[in-house]
Amino acid sequence: MKQPTSYELAILGSMQNKPMYQGTVDKNIVQKRRKKNKEARRLVVLRVSEVYASVQGEGPDVGRTTVFVRFAGCNLRCSGWPCDTQHAIDPAYRKEWQSMSVEELANKISDIMDISGANSITLTGGEPFLQNNDELYELINKFPMTIINCFSNGTLPYPKWAPELMTFIMDWKLLGSGENSVNIDTRIANIKLLDNANLLHSVKFVISDWSDFEEAVSIYFHYLEKFTNIEVFYGRVWDSYITDRDLAEAVMMNQLPWRLNIQLHNYIWPANERGK
Repeated sequence: MKQPTSYELAILGSMQNKPMYQGTVDKNIVQKRRKKNKEARRLVVLRVSEVYASVQGEGPDVGRTTVFVRFAGCNLRCSGWPCDTQHAIDPAYRKEWQSMSVEELANKISDIMDISGANSITLTGGEPFLQNNDELYELINKFPMTIINCFSNGTLPYPKWAPELMTFIMDWKLLGSGENSVNIDTRIANIKLLDNANLLHSVKFVISDWSDFEEAVSIYFHYLEKFTNIEVFYGRVWDSYITDRDLAEAVMMNQLPWRLNIQLHNYIWPANERGK
């Protein structure tokens, strides 16, 4: 039998005059506490900037009343022009962001749908896929008969289940945004995943100048034209010198099968007004 070391003997000696705990803890209480702690950890899982009803201003469902779920946080900064949802990406607004469980968020969405008559949900941001993907999956499955759109920058990998449960509008960042070179391989992999889905998905180009337009045309012919399940939308940066007419005429001149995206909400309410 191994003899205790002098260090172990010293420790044992120091404990001789100390009372030992003789009681027992009820196993049911321990299990309840563990379950409560586990549930508490799950409560703070989704970061939300705002939830509200409005008219869909972009993409294939333009004009439809929808509930916007704007998640907080983004992996891009778009230094080329100010983001029109700065309050959803800038840590300076962090105190406004809410930490919500899936159940809390689903209940809030349902309440707003009841009040507004909305029959669709739009997940946007920030970047939705910075959130926990398992929690997103759980949230989406709370609304199995509802149209769900997702606006995303496409630079983070999409889970395989996502394109079958909601319609994507991928905002492909161009040179003017300052983010045109980020994770190109990931964008292409996501496009392939979207193209193989049963739902029709989209890519959106936001154009600030003619260099952006030329880049969008190049990307379309290099990457997107071959895909049959991907629609292309195009529109201008809101305060750009390029007009909707300029872009529409350029698209027709180049015989591009694209759809004009005019940000309808900015024609109804003041540009970039929050909650609209």
